[in-house]
Amino acid sequence: MNHSNLIPERIISMPGTAIIATLGLIFTGFSPVTAENIVSGGTTFKVLPGTTVVSSENLVVKNGATLDNAGTLILKKDFTNENVAPNAIGSGTAEFSGSVRQTINGKNILKSFMVDNSAGVAIGGITTVTDLLTLADGHVILGDNNLLLGVSAIIAGSFSATKMIIVTGAGELRKEFPQAFSGSFTYPVGDDAGTADYSPVTLVFSGGMFAVGNYVGVSLKNEPFPDPDITGNFLNRYWTLTQAGITNFSCNAVFTYISTDVTGTENLISCTKVSPVPWVTYGLTNSSLHQLTATGISAFSSFTGVKSTTPPANQELANIFIANGVTNCYDATQVLTVAGNGATFLVENGGDVTLVAGNKIIMLAGTKVNNGGLLHGYIATNNNYCGSTFNPLVANLLNEQALGVETLAKNQFIKIYPNPTTDMVIVELIGSGTSSTASVTVYGMQGGKLFQRNINGEKQYQFSLLGKPAGIYMVQVQSGERSEITKVIKTY
Repeated sequence: MNHSNLIPERIISMPGTAIIATLGLIFTGFSPVTAENIVSGGTTFKVLPGTTVVSSENLVVKNGATLDNAGTLILKKDFTNENVAPNAIGSGTAEFSGSVRQTINGKNILKSFMVDNSAGVAIGGITTVTDLLTLADGHVILGDNNLLLGVSAIIAGSFSATKMIIVTGAGELRKEFPQAFSGSFTYPVGDDAGTADYSPVTLVFSGGMFAVGNYVGVSLKNEPFPDPDITGNFLNRYWTLTQAGITNFSCNAVFTYISTDVTGTENLISCTKVSPVPWVTYGLTNSSLHQLTATGISAFSSFTGVKSTTPPANQELANIFIANGVTNCYDATQVLTVAGNGATFLVENGGDVTLVAGNKIIMLAGTKVNNGGLLHGYIATNNNYCGSTFNPLVANLLNEQALGVETLAKNQFIKIYPNPTTDMVIVELIGSGTSSTASVTVYGMQGGKLFQRNINGEKQYQFSLLGKPAGIYMVQVQSGERSEITKVIKTY
């Protein structure tokens, strides 16, 4: 096929005139002052179907001008659309295949957008692709601008560290999904900080409500998530997911990282939603594939991999499976919450898991220990968390033990007061998730069981610590659908 060529400095400036590019037509005549091809306001420049036009210099569409590309427009340098409103530039293909980095500026709506430039293409404005984005070679660099893939848009190419979308600035790669969508979509994203690293995100939706104009946006940073509680074992990478117009959804997310991202021991790291707090921790990493998976997500935010030697204040454990032969420990300096709100926590035969909290452990619906599995719970003393010798033991679930269906907010089960106390302690059952019977067990400072009482038909139970030494005591309450362990302090 012959190529028509837009010669440098050609100014198309006949208002109301359609300029038709056909095979073999070469535009001549140019200004020595401006090294650009300019479509002036009031002018329509058309590329007919089956026609290829090559712009060897910058191509500028002035405000009020129209570019109607129904063929193939090959751009060797920058493209700028100065129209104030978002502007569709035709049903054809815009191919960026220069030899130096190119920029697409303005508010552009492209049906087909091809990147075939090893030096990359920067997004310098608001760009929407409605049909096909082809990554043949090079990076698409978003910077502080968003790239939106429309409801029918797909991304084609063999993605890698040399063919991906760089999303390390304030801009996001956004995808709009069809209404009633279920299925998967992969965001071929990464960073170019020093060494280019391909670290894609795959989302798998199993349901939800998708309004017109919805999207999920993805960005990432090639650095640790900025939280002082992240120490020891973690990734030097985190992903931030945002969304608009999507409600009542359930989604699994798979994050692929680079082996050099790991600080500490990779096999200890779990996928964790680190913002907003409290942390929500999911399953352990797949260290052979260098992948993290978060299952059953109903809200998006920032995700990374972490098994910190500094426990967070509060942590929730969601959709975790402790398989045969797996030993793990989870901790929090205040409250550790297990399962609930539709999430699960399953310890399989041969699995062994330890929970440590500074103040309270809450085991909700979906917590289950199969026959042969072990789950231990401890209230921390002397700042002894995971990696320490635990004392005292305050819970031990095994042999097909499980809790029922969670229906309450996580802070509406029991109240224990006064705390601190000098004598009497009142345990009050305040949640409708409790049954008419409850088991109250009190443990001493060395882990020994002081006493256990079963109450029937009462919403309060009182006991006395009079004569007991000052220190920390543990109260474990199990009733109906919930189990909770709380620290009580006796002052003197």
